[in-house]
Amino acid sequence: MPRRHAGPAQRREFDREAKAYDRTAPESMPAYTDLHRTLLGGIPFLPTREFRVLELGVGTGTFTALLLAGFPHATVTGIDLSTQMIARARAKLRPFRDRVDLVAGDLGNFEEAQYDAVVSALAIHHLTDPEKWRLFRRIHRALPRGGYFGDADDHLPEDPLFDQRYAQIASSLPRAARSGARWTNLQEVWHEHERFDHPATLAAETAALERAGFAHVGVPWRFFGQAVVWAYK
Repeated sequence: MPRRHAGPAQRREFDREAKAYDRTAPESMPAYTDLHRTLLGGIPFLPTREFRVLELGVGTGTFTALLLAGFPHATVTGIDLSTQMIARARAKLRPFRDRVDLVAGDLGNFEEAQYDAVVSALAIHHLTDPEKWRLFRRIHRALPRGGYFGDADDHLPEDPLFDQRYAQIASSLPRAARSGARWTNLQEVWHEHERFDHPATLAAETAALERAGFAHVGVPWRFFGQAVVWAYK
């Protein structure tokens, strides 16, 4: 697989966002908690089982903490482009430090190893479509039979009409009580992604996962432009 190297501008942007990310991400994503809990719900193992997880785009460690708390015998290797994000994740994950290893690097360049599950939240849309499809094939190779890949991410609507409706609904919703931010921030985030990132449609992603060899692919949760995809080998 050709190696992808993110540019320094992208790395600087993630470093800049790290300090406020735990506040701004839930404000711009009203279903932020539901997205993470659905991603976690796809893990097919009992909490008593030991298993290895690779997390692509660990960010500030929000999902990682949820996973390690819910599965006390799991270990996680987490990758993120931003050293500032990783620094905040390390602080958040201090109670689990014996079960987590955080590495700075590009999503597609993870160590060739065997994992029982691979998960990613709000990260893979940073890759171009060809890079995503290559990554899915690489993830498939890293999983055993019955292994789980879960992707919680931004997606483009298949029909642009729905994007217009999302914007109309967002503009009519009240301000968030805590910060005064409007839910239209979510729409702004999506459009920024369309300009600078590479979200795919759900149809394109699920088809690519099936082509990569996953036997079971489904979408258990969707909220406007965000969705969680479960794929099992």
